[in-house]
Amino acid sequence: MTEVLTRAGFDIDLRKFQQREAALAMVLLSRGTQLIEHKRDCGTVRTGNLFIEYAQASGPSGIATTQADTWALEYDANTWLLVPTRRLLQLCRLAYRERRRTRGGDYDRQRGVLLPLRWLIPPYVRGGAS
Repeated sequence: MTEVLTRAGFDIDLRKFQQREAALAMVLLSRGTQLIEHKRDCGTVRTGNLFIEYAQASGPSGIATTQADTWALEYDANTWLLVPTRRLLQLCRLAYRERRRTRGGDYDRQRGVLLPLRWLIPPYVRGGAS
C-alpha cells in the first residue's frame, strides 16, 4: 500500500475548491436563471485587447444595455473568460476614462473600448477597477 503525505489543511482547501467548482457549474448550467452574454473577438490573440461595444448608430448597445449577469468572452477558439457583468462594467468605465475608445465590430459600425486582456487577470489592478 502506498503512503500518501498530505499537508495540514488539505481537506479545507479541497472543500473550497469543490465549492468553486459548484459555483461554476451553477453559472454554466443555470438553465435560464442566469443570463450569459457571449462575445467573440478574433483580434484579441493578436492585439492583447478585447473590443467591448457600448454604442452603435441607433444608440447605446452592448455593455451599456446588457441584461446579462455574466459575459463569456471568447478570445481564442473554444477559449473563454467568464466575467461578471458588474466587474466588466467597472473595467470598461476605466478604459473609457483612459481614452481607450475606438470603433470596431462589423465594418467599424460600433463604438467600444479596448480592454486589455491582462486587466481581467489578477493581480492587475488600476485606479478603481477592483
